[in-house]
Amino acid sequence: MAAILQINGDHPSILSNAPRRYVWQWSQDGQSWQDLKETETRCERRLFRLHRLVNPCRARCLRIVVHESLGDAPTLREVKVYTGGPPSSGFPDWIVAVSTTTENRALPGGTAAFVDLASKCPGWENVLAQQVWLGDFDEAFVAAEPHPLCAFLTGNTVEWCRQAREPWRGVQEVLTRRNLPMWAACGGAQALAILQETGVDKPWDCPRCRDPDCPKSPVYSHIGHTATAKCGEYNKNTWERGKHKMKLIARDPAFQGMPEVFEIMESHVGQIAYVPKGWIRVVTRGPGAFTENQCLRIADRYIYAAQFHIEMAGTPENSRRIMGNFLSLAKAWGGYNPKGRPVPAPDSVQSSAQGGSGSSAAQRATGL
Repeated sequence: MAAILQINGDHPSILSNAPRRYVWQWSQDGQSWQDLKETETRCERRLFRLHRLVNPCRARCLRIVVHESLGDAPTLREVKVYTGGPPSSGFPDWIVAVSTTTENRALPGGTAAFVDLASKCPGWENVLAQQVWLGDFDEAFVAAEPHPLCAFLTGNTVEWCRQAREPWRGVQEVLTRRNLPMWAACGGAQALAILQETGVDKPWDCPRCRDPDCPKSPVYSHIGHTATAKCGEYNKNTWERGKHKMKLIARDPAFQGMPEVFEIMESHVGQIAYVPKGWIRVVTRGPGAFTENQCLRIADRYIYAAQFHIEMAGTPENSRRIMGNFLSLAKAWGGYNPKGRPVPAPDSVQSSAQGGSGSSAAQRATGL
């Protein structure tokens, strides 16, 4: 025996009724048992878990000892024992959908829409998925085997000056390591920009409470204001809602096959004020839209911050094409891949797409 693969819980994409703290044991006679130390897990967060043994062993009996469970009944939907090392590509492709709602850990929290969209893309109908809460997503989560293909981050409705920052630490870690392709929507996209520019260890603000002489997270702004209001009171903000036209300004493979101007769904009052260093603007506003930075990408990675919602119903063909392209890119790069090589930057159609050089210090400070 060289490895054990287990699929945890009784739900196809959410960890529930599963072993939480456990260890596998082996025996030659069914009476005397020994722990397989490599399998000891103190806080399981994964639906899919592969345990590799440092030293393969010969055993007649195998059992799992569950010390603590998540839910009423610790369930294993599947167990597979490998006598040799399992092939690194032997497990089916699976994606992570991360709910970024900090005040509520309940799932699904907007994550199901990404899973549903992925399964509607040609060739990806049977893709597996795990939906997780923000605070359970970090480098250790994605680095465990079997490795995920990519991650999606949902939007959220809590103003950034009121957000709990600590749950975002794991996303910051994954973003910094850059080992996993990611697609972040709306508030998730704004979060990537804030994490890139400010990080979780410094306070965040919003345009309502911002000191223009000392902004805390100036990369985040609002589309506009219709009247004075408290932080988080969005009824006096300018919205971008419904179907809007976007414009491609860089040749990026995630948008292969898309026309220069295309429609996609929007629902936001906040936006990314400027392009962070190391990122490139791929999509900007089309006729009738407001937000300039509609989709950004890290120059040498398939990590995207999209203000619009491909996961929202309304533009199904365009959503499926973009999602299918992104999944194929993640697959070609190797999914979670610490040895992944930098990818070519998208060819910019306009010079203004580079580096946010057109944003003045005053624009960054006010966020308006």
